[in-house]
Amino acid sequence: MNPPWKADRVARLLAAAGHTLVSPKAADRHAAVTLIIRPRRGDLELLFVRRAEVPGDPWSGHMALPGGHRGGADADLLETARRETREEVGLDLPRRAFLGRLDDLHPVTRRIPSILISPFVAWHDRDIGVATNDEVQYHLWVPLGALRDPARRSEVRFADGGRERMYPSILFEGDTIWGLTHRVVMNFLDILTERVNR
Repeated sequence: MNPPWKADRVARLLAAAGHTLVSPKAADRHAAVTLIIRPRRGDLELLFVRRAEVPGDPWSGHMALPGGHRGGADADLLETARRETREEVGLDLPRRAFLGRLDDLHPVTRRIPSILISPFVAWHDRDIGVATNDEVQYHLWVPLGALRDPARRSEVRFADGGRERMYPSILFEGDTIWGLTHRVVMNFLDILTERVNR
């Protein structure tokens, strides 16, 4: 039986796995997102937000992680992740709450402008609720077990450049996690699964 999830355990798994960094020169813009996790009933839960419907936003209405573009006043990408998390979901996470990073990634479709996204993983076990802003329709906490469940795996059909493409997804209570968010989540799940099963 695996030991309970604790912040230092997740931090060790992330450090052991390492992460792939991509040169910022490879994209026109740089952004950061935060994969926020909390312990609940012997499992972990991950925080997702449904983005507001905004004309012209390529991620309009998608399930996402708190995050956004790096601002000129951000000292580094971790500060971008902290600021965007504070603005979008009202959680003012200290730097020590951030346990590590996941692989940098680019969108795989040309319809989205060139952008490099750096995901961070943060631990949240304080009794402070989420308070979303107008960029977010709502939020939900999804158990790690649900994200790992093969029965919840599906595909999304999406028109891209005049042809239809299929993207892997995870279904949860009427919401679909796919695209960049799905890739971040799968990177995290792979790290936990590979390291714990060794």
